[in-house]
Amino acid sequence: MHDRYPLRRRVLAPLCALSGTLLLVASAACDSQMASETRTTAVTTAADGAVARVRRGYLGRDFWACARDGAALRLVHPDSAPLQAWTILCVARAEADAVPLAEAMLNERPGEPWALFARAGALVDHPSRGAEEGIPAARAALAALPGHPDAVWLLGRALVVHAPREEAEAFFAAQPQPAPADLVALELAFVAQQFTTTESRIVELADRARAFDPDNVDAEFMTATWQLLHRRPGEAEASLRRALALSPHAPPLHAKLWEAIQAWPARDATDRRAAIEADVALLLQHRGDSPAALRAAAYVYQDMSPETCKKLDAELLTRFPDSAEADWARYGQLLALDMARDERKGPADPAADAEELRLVEAFLARPVVARLLGDVTRMRYWLLRDVEGVAPEALRDALQAWAQHDRINHQPLAVAAVELSERTPYDAEAEAIARLALERGEARLAEARRTDPAEAARDPGFVLTPLYGALATTLQAQGRDTEAREVLERGRSLENRAPKYLVQLAALAEADGRLDEAEQLLVEGLPRWGGDTICDDALRQLYRRRHGSERDYAAHRERLEAEHHERRRTALLAKSTVEPEALRPFVLPKYGGGERASDSLRGKLAVIHFWSRGCGWCVAEMPAVQQFADAVAGSPDVVFTTIYTGDETEDLAPWLAERQLRLEVLLGARYFLDSGWRSMPLTLFVTPDGRLAFVHKGASARLVEEFGWYVEATRERAMRDAVDSLRAAG
Repeated sequence: MHDRYPLRRRVLAPLCALSGTLLLVASAACDSQMASETRTTAVTTAADGAVARVRRGYLGRDFWACARDGAALRLVHPDSAPLQAWTILCVARAEADAVPLAEAMLNERPGEPWALFARAGALVDHPSRGAEEGIPAARAALAALPGHPDAVWLLGRALVVHAPREEAEAFFAAQPQPAPADLVALELAFVAQQFTTTESRIVELADRARAFDPDNVDAEFMTATWQLLHRRPGEAEASLRRALALSPHAPPLHAKLWEAIQAWPARDATDRRAAIEADVALLLQHRGDSPAALRAAAYVYQDMSPETCKKLDAELLTRFPDSAEADWARYGQLLALDMARDERKGPADPAADAEELRLVEAFLARPVVARLLGDVTRMRYWLLRDVEGVAPEALRDALQAWAQHDRINHQPLAVAAVELSERTPYDAEAEAIARLALERGEARLAEARRTDPAEAARDPGFVLTPLYGALATTLQAQGRDTEAREVLERGRSLENRAPKYLVQLAALAEADGRLDEAEQLLVEGLPRWGGDTICDDALRQLYRRRHGSERDYAAHRERLEAEHHERRRTALLAKSTVEPEALRPFVLPKYGGGERASDSLRGKLAVIHFWSRGCGWCVAEMPAVQQFADAVAGSPDVVFTTIYTGDETEDLAPWLAERQLRLEVLLGARYFLDSGWRSMPLTLFVTPDGRLAFVHKGASARLVEEFGWYVEATRERAMRDAVDSLRAAG
């Protein structure tokens, strides 16, 4: 046992050895002192055990339980600052605002290092303050607890959550080895959610964490997270069951287990449901008094049994109306209404919209989980926008609230800023919101490009030009044309420019008298999504202004497109060409029965199209994919197949039938990821000898035409390769 009073014991020990009267007196004093120290040590040891219990619950991801246990243990150990601090961290991870608790602790214990630790932990998980305040607070906590493993770990977590990737990597690289298990597990959590992390790296970190702490939950949980990311649900299920053996009642572990079971198509659907229901029952048996468990169970039943989901949510709202999980349940109800509104066909339903708006306002009128505010304020704005006769200031206030809370949806926010400028007198406010959307979009893109090599190589025009265009529009509404021109010029060199942005650039060119350039910009936009309407309208108007009427416009447009055709084809093929590496071999099941092996494609020009129902652009271009498949069906040298990368396939047949899609569909979610591909839709054009010629990333507004170019170019490449091989052979 650790001796907290070594000096006192060294002083008292000689006194206890005295004889005679002095011995009796000294002995009495010694016994009294020793008894006092024994009681103090026992209390201290018990408090340390309480801290360890709460800390273990936190690291075992049983956040609600460790917050509850910590509150109860504090009644027994009210003087334990570490216990209070770790309890506050548990509250923060249970999605409650723990900052007030940490501030109260600081007021009660001015200068207490563990109070600074608690404040840092609460800020790291705060949805609105964490990004700016979490890391500085964690550094202050480490300065107050220099070298303490918990404070080092907390700074690492703050960097993982909020710092650029390279800063977190530098932190882990600088740690002395061997590092504590919790710090190794934190590094594992950091790398496991990065798609490019190799399996060997995951295994290495997990093994190191287990070596120092065989009961480390994240050694199993984060391994499972990586396995699910790479479509290995069977392996993930095994990892999660090991994690649950260590932390058997943690709702996040059970929820991840259900995700793994659902994602495993090799298991029968009935078996999957039975396994999930059995585990849900087990969780609720032990954590039925936990709102986190009720919400996790409700969520997994959303598709399996909507009625059961509603019952669990109703129980949650009745028993725990003020919990963060109750906020999520209410949000789920609002989201269902909002999705129904988006999917509604026919005339508007003002009564349904008014009821949804009432529920949204009621949701926002109470304290709620901050991370939900962005989405719900977005709902409110779009609902108000469609209210007939809505007051301009109401629209302004709703949009400003949305902008305050939503740091992700930059483009919709920019669109709304333009609408505010068009519909209300609040041009300056619209400009401020458009500028904020642009700043956030640029910052997010810069972060993605800094941390992901694939993003660094991707043209940012698709992301940025709508934001440039929106800001320029709000500036033009205020008569600030020079500033608007400067903003638009920022995106002139980008490739993937949106049609609306090209229209704006064309207007600048026309204003400068560069009419031919204006036409070329508009022709560039015609083959892009939406360009055949937006750019055609602008090109038609420009033609009318130049020629006084629309006579012969169709022939003029056809001539311009013909001139642009070869430039577009050359640019497209140049961007999509790849080194002639071999196609990664596969044997994949066909949806509906049978299988196809990559060897079966040999001898023909193969076109392989990756898609998923969860990819909006994939769905949008599926009719064109079918047209292309029909066009090449009669070609003796071309074979076309698709690979579905989604996990849910039970109802894929009616989905395909409803859209009259007759495509061959292979099931290859894991093959797609293991091949290193990232974006969807994605189409490979493979030579007859099994080598990649072209890789087309993204959706195409003129898919049939462009895929035809790829097929023609792949034939040409295969022929050149064959000739070169013959020459090399002599």
